Amino acid sequence: MTGKLCTMCRTREAIYTREYSGERLCEQCLRKSIIIKVRKTIGKLKLLERDDKILFVPLGRDLDEPAFQILSTIESSFPEVSLEIIKPELPIGYDEIPRAVREYCRQDAKIILPLFLDDLVAIFFRYCDTGSPDVLIKRGRLVIAGEDIKNAISPYIEVISREVGVAWGVKTAENPYLKLAWELEDDTPGALYNIYHSYERIIQ
Repeated sequence: MTGKLCTMCRTREAIYTREYSGERLCEQCLRKSIIIKVRKTIGKLKLLERDDKILFVPLGRDLDEPAFQILSTIESSFPEVSLEIIKPELPIGYDEIPRAVREYCRQDAKIILPLFLDDLVAIFFRYCDTGSPDVLIKRGRLVIAGEDIKNAISPYIEVISREVGVAWGVKTAENPYLKLAWELEDDTPGALYNIYHSYERIIQ
């Protein structure tokens, strides 16, 4: 708790402060703002159609459940959409994403992986570190070994996973590349978004 009122509703106590924007948000408004961000990303990047069949592929992280809830809330406005959740036997790390995409990708459906803004930046750092382009994200779509996979997407790429963790009370994922991304954001609020916008210009 911040001890201050939410700057959005101005009635409830804020539980989270967005240092990059100065917003203080209560749980309800934080959740609402995240859902709005994801909805806008879907529309802006044209990731989904009104009659899509969607396969949600969990990564084995605590963030999977709120990510699915966010998607379900958005797609509930579109009764033509079919939404199914797949249950992989093992967690899917960055190294396993190419295999998972090949395994679950289908011509008649779009698969969604719950990868967030800090994941996108961490995956880019991983690429810079290893030189391996086995997985990248380009305008919300997965790029596997240099090939654009049009029906493998993530609509969460403009949302910081920490915000989801706070809003839904779950733990965020951890790995060395994510740790580096968070350290940059802590040192310079807004760094993740700045990297994202520069990255999108470079990768186009």
